Amino acid sequence: MKILQIIQRPQLRGAEIFACQLSLELQKLGHDVDILILFGENNGELQYDLNYISLGAIQNKRFWDFKAYKRLAKIIRSEGYDLVQANAGDTLKYAALSKMLYKWKAKLAFRNANKMSDFIKSKAHLWLNQFFLNKMDFAISVSENCRQDLIRLYPKAKAITATGTIGTFDFSQLEVIERLSQNKVWINVGSFVKEKNHSFLMEIFAEYLKEDNGNELWLIGDGPLRNQLNEQVVNLGIEKKVRFLGYRSNAVAYIKAADIMVMPSKIEGLPGVILEALSCGKPVIASEVGGIPEVVINDQNGYIIKAFDKAEYISKIHKVLTNQELRKKMSQNAKNLIQEEFMMPKIAERFESIYHQILQL
Repeated sequence: MKILQIIQRPQLRGAEIFACQLSLELQKLGHDVDILILFGENNGELQYDLNYISLGAIQNKRFWDFKAYKRLAKIIRSEGYDLVQANAGDTLKYAALSKMLYKWKAKLAFRNANKMSDFIKSKAHLWLNQFFLNKMDFAISVSENCRQDLIRLYPKAKAITATGTIGTFDFSQLEVIERLSQNKVWINVGSFVKEKNHSFLMEIFAEYLKEDNGNELWLIGDGPLRNQLNEQVVNLGIEKKVRFLGYRSNAVAYIKAADIMVMPSKIEGLPGVILEALSCGKPVIASEVGGIPEVVINDQNGYIIKAFDKAEYISKIHKVLTNQELRKKMSQNAKNLIQEEFMMPKIAERFESIYHQILQL
């Protein structure tokens, strides 16, 4: 099977990382897979041994980028792809409009990586999304929660959708980052955007330090809210306890060095970093959003917190950090879950099966 994976840009974010990791596993299964980048070129940001194609699209023209739609159609036809997968962002817009205008025959799959309803703010926005969804042949949702949400928004998807979750790897042999103190370490991995709710995380952390000062918070990521978060840290008086680490290609090594992962996001599909944390045996305390409750199980490998309850976050974090036996149990449960259900080779086989199903449509 010849497959084209379309990604937004060369960046270390969930959709792009998963598309690359999946592509490598699909190649091991004997498939020919290329990565097409809508905006920009890969200058080493994505360090995966794959063939990258740059479309040279212009983001602020995405609804009328006719030259890019034509280039995309030419690439798909000339390379003879059997299946094109659009991976979040603007990828479905470009693929759908290109297919509509230039009638290429490859099947179009949309990887639904989020709970779409969280992003729809008006009827016009809903109709626009339904227009693009109507051009796809199949949708692969990152979690069952996201699949059901998609069906509610677009009932036609019921017959042409499946759950194809993300996967991760065994990191037991990965070298860990050296810790420079005896503090307990919280870690959060994600872009500094409002959906990730870092401001709320800072408030939780500052409140927790009032009772137990022997903690520090590691933040891996960057984004438009960086300066605002820097100011908040100073205003809360916790600047000596918070480490802004930027984007890291070896983020898992930091996760492995931490004690817990805390993810109070407002919107998620199913974050790959949570699976990475579980694979490293780290308990996860996270919000009840998207597909997170499908992998984080209360009292087993972490806790799900409802309604952004600050006191409940603090209570559950304290429970995990002060109970070594509980932490040990959660660590083993977390590793077992990943080994049994979420290893990347198994996930790639699931996608391969879905792709064969799509080609029969």
